[in-house]
Amino acid sequence: MKNTIDRIQSFYQKQYKLCYIQSFNLVRCENEIGILTDNLMVTLSALPLVPEGEKLIVTFEDVKDLRIGSFQGAFRLDIRIQDLSADQIENINFQVKEAEYDAFSFVCRCFDWVRTY
Repeated sequence: MKNTIDRIQSFYQKQYKLCYIQSFNLVRCENEIGILTDNLMVTLSALPLVPEGEKLIVTFEDVKDLRIGSFQGAFRLDIRIQDLSADQIENINFQVKEAEYDAFSFVCRCFDWVRTY
C-alpha cells in the first residue's frame, strides 16, 4: 500500500508544472494472452503548448468505464488518482478523475508516466 501511495504522490509532483493537456488518445491493444484492452495516453505540458517543449506522457492501462467531458481551452488539469486495489476487483486497481473541470473519469489496472525534455 505504501509503495502505491508513494507512486501516486510522485505522479502528483511531476504533474504540478506539466498540467496542461496537449493530447488525449485511446488506443486498443492486444495483451499477452490475446485479450483486447483499451489504454489511454494523456500528454501534458506547460504553457505555451509547443511540440518541442517538456512533456509528461501518462499511460493508463486497461481503462474501463471511460467518461469524457469537454476539453475546450488550454485549462489546467487536476488529475486525481485513488488506489482501489484493496477492493480486490479484477483488473481494477485505480480510479482516475480530472477533478477541476470533470473532463474525464475512469478506472484502470495500472498507470505509468514518462517525462520528456
